Amino acid sequence: MPVITIFTFDKLPDIFEICKILNGKKVNDASINAKLSKYNKNEVFVQYWYFEDIEDALKGVFSQDDGYEIVSFLKDRNKNKVLKRTYCFINMATKTLEVYRGPDQRTQEIVSVFEKLLNIKFVPLKVKPEELKKLYSEYSIELKQVMFKNVHGLIYDILRGNNLENNYKFNQYLQNFPDCLKAISFRPKIRFLNNYNKYSVTVNGDKGTIRLSSNEVFQWRPRYEVRQIVFILASITGLLPS
Repeated sequence: MPVITIFTFDKLPDIFEICKILNGKKVNDASINAKLSKYNKNEVFVQYWYFEDIEDALKGVFSQDDGYEIVSFLKDRNKNKVLKRTYCFINMATKTLEVYRGPDQRTQEIVSVFEKLLNIKFVPLKVKPEELKKLYSEYSIELKQVMFKNVHGLIYDILRGNNLENNYKFNQYLQNFPDCLKAISFRPKIRFLNNYNKYSVTVNGDKGTIRLSSNEVFQWRPRYEVRQIVFILASITGLLPS
C-alpha cells in the first residue's frame, strides 16, 4: 500500500528560489529535478533520482527463488544497479514536505539533502491523540480501524470494525486511555476526482505518515485528493493560520 511521509518546516525561500536551488543538483549518485506544480501555485514538484543495488530493488517484488535467478541473470550482464525515482512535494501554504515513500533510510537521505541545499530543518509531522480524534470526528465518513499504544501492558492494541466512532469498546478505550490513541484508519470526507470514495486513509500520528489502501485497486490516488488530506492534517495540527 502506498505510504507518504510528511515533514514540516517554519520558513523557506520563495517558491521560485526553491526550484532554482534544487533543480539540476547532483549529490553523490543522486540527482534532483524540481519545478513549479502545474496545478497548485503554492507547490513545488520534486523528483529525486538515485541508483539502488539491483538485489535491494527486487526485494518484495519476486519470491526468493525467482528474485535470485533474476538478480543472477542481470549481474551476469553487468547490471548491478537500477535507477529509481521518488516523488516529493513542497507546499508553501501548508508548510509541508511530502516524500512519497515510508519513513526509511532513503527518506532520511532525501530529507537531509533538501535540508543542506535549502538551509532549513524539516521536522516529522506529529499528530496528537486529540488531533486524531478531531480528524475522524470532522473529516471522516467512517472510522475503520484504530491503534492504541501501551494499553493493558501491550505494546499496541488494534480495534477494527465498521463505524468504530459508534463502537462501545472503542469509546471506552478513548475514555480510559485518551493519550494512547496513535493511529486511525478512516474513509476521508473530501472531494474525489473520479467519485471513487471507498478507500481508506491511515494516519500514524507518531510516524507522521499517511497510508492509502483499497484492496490494491489502485497504486496511487490523484494528487488532487492527497493534497486535500494533507491540507486537513495541516489545519488540525496548527500549521495553517487560524
